[in-house]
Amino acid sequence: MRTGAYTVHQTLTPEAASALKQSLTLARRRGHSQVTPLHVASTLLTSTRSNLFRRACLKSHPYTALGRQMAHPSLHCRALELCFNVALNRLPTNPNPLFQTQPSLSNALVAALKRAQAHQRRGCVEQQQSQQNQPFLAVK
Repeated sequence: MRTGAYTVHQTLTPEAASALKQSLTLARRRGHSQVTPLHVASTLLTSTRSNLFRRACLKSHPYTALGRQMAHPSLHCRALELCFNVALNRLPTNPNPLFQTQPSLSNALVAALKRAQAHQRRGCVEQQQSQQNQPFLAVK
């Protein structure tokens, strides 16, 4: 998996690579053998550098049936942080931290990153296609 992780890591933006590196540090600190999408989500929510996930959480305001806001948005972010923390605590840990190796990227995380990159490439192709007003596939 190291080869796949290295290949994926090379294609990330500096901000995404930084988030992945922070997730790797989180997994290592917690004694996990793999970095999962949960590590990345937790890192994105608590990161001070990239607060995109936190801003999205703050913008989501659940309303009651009467149209009133239920709770302050920062409480929702805090609740989500606590949920992530509980889920991370339930992941298996390395029993011997002295011989701890660098955590590898989980198959689920590599697949998610590859899907995101493929989606981004398709988006770029679709944008170019709409600008050119030419069909992407020509049929005779």
